[in-house]
Amino acid sequence: MSLFPAYIEDDEVLEDLEEELETPREFGIDFTTGQLTGEIVEGIEAIKVWCYLALRVARYHFFICSWDYGSEIEDLYGQGFSAEHIESEAARMIEECLLENDYIEAVDVSDAKYQNGRFSATVTIETIYGDSDSDTYETEVA
Repeated sequence: MSLFPAYIEDDEVLEDLEEELETPREFGIDFTTGQLTGEIVEGIEAIKVWCYLALRVARYHFFICSWDYGSEIEDLYGQGFSAEHIESEAARMIEECLLENDYIEAVDVSDAKYQNGRFSATVTIETIYGDSDSDTYETEVA
């Protein structure tokens, strides 16, 4: 027996410390218009809503949001970088943004293209619930 609590080996105490992930729930969004649908979605659909919003919020700009939430893609705006640099950096920033979510296990950013001041990429996420459909993400990087 030890006097220090760091050496407690009680299985019940260790089990209490483990966190279980709750089923994610979000308000549904129509991804084409960006408007709320009025329904509550769960599981992989809720994770898609989280991704949609996280990619559109500027990281480090809003006090209400954690510094782990949002993307840094707007930092590429107006910098005069080459198309190849914008494509690789934006893909990295998307991956970093989405991997902050505990439900997301992997992110695949493919077909990253920068043309005429617009960036687009196909993003596929692998969650604890399985793979999502590929969704296209587009933004201006003029």
